[in-house]
Amino acid sequence: MSEKEVAGTLSAEQLLNRIRIKRALNRRNFLANIGITGAAMAGGAILAGCGGSSMAKVTAAGPSETDVLNFALNLEYVEATFYSYVVTGGDIPSSSTGGGPAPTGAPSATPTFQTQQIADMFAEIYYDELSHVNDLRTALSSAAVARPQLNLVALGTVSTANYITFARLFEDVGVTAYAGAATDLTGTNLQYAAQILAVEGFHSGAIRLIAIQQGAAYLPTADIPADMFDVPPYDPGSISASEDGPTTKGAFFATAGASAPNSVLPGFAYTRTTSQVLGIVYASDATGTTKGGFYPNGMNGNITTV
Repeated sequence: MSEKEVAGTLSAEQLLNRIRIKRALNRRNFLANIGITGAAMAGGAILAGCGGSSMAKVTAAGPSETDVLNFALNLEYVEATFYSYVVTGGDIPSSSTGGGPAPTGAPSATPTFQTQQIADMFAEIYYDELSHVNDLRTALSSAAVARPQLNLVALGTVSTANYITFARLFEDVGVTAYAGAATDLTGTNLQYAAQILAVEGFHSGAIRLIAIQQGAAYLPTADIPADMFDVPPYDPGSISASEDGPTTKGAFFATAGASAPNSVLPGFAYTRTTSQVLGIVYASDATGTTKGGFYPNGMNGNITTV
């Protein structure tokens, strides 16, 4: 009998159990194969069209597109590495690092996920972030930079108490970085960067809601980005308007309100320049800073200075 015919003979409860079993098997297969970069690289093949002359294009007011994509790759390296240790307890596959060094400060144990739904979500996010690394490496080909030295304890040891807080920071920074890079990309590069940006937005919104539901701590005052484009993920129904950050009301999403400090139209995501992004991940926004924070030796590539 076909799958459809079999389904037609089952009760509602039997059908529901069948769906649950298939989902569990899919998750098991995903985790079993996540270290096989060939599968992730297949997703990156769609970016092969990013090569050629467009990759070397230099815009009138910005860096080359190769430099911009390598900057994004540096960010994806730290995200994928973070999620790898949180989900699998180990590093990303060596074939995805470009020969770069192992990170320092890796957690000695994986966090305890509060629910199976959160565990499943973080596993899927890891798959996305590893795919982004492989996609960008495929697009850049021989121009791709290796993973730089990473320091995963730049804001403290990753643990059950803070992994959601760190994930929220990484996703929000990723969204604003890709949004800011849009002016320096064209054609296929811009199209696929926009699609990666959309995925980062999916992640950011989901993690913000989890942060509210689980009461995850916000960043310590010293670590809140100085540009003030960050919005605490508080439940708007439980706090005063003065605590909502630079939005008109609400903090489920990191979107701009009428009084946004960077004059973004309401409903728009914030954009950050490469200097603003580096100021956060280097843990110092002092002009001329070239390393620190999550990148103790700096990023690899040509965009490395605040």
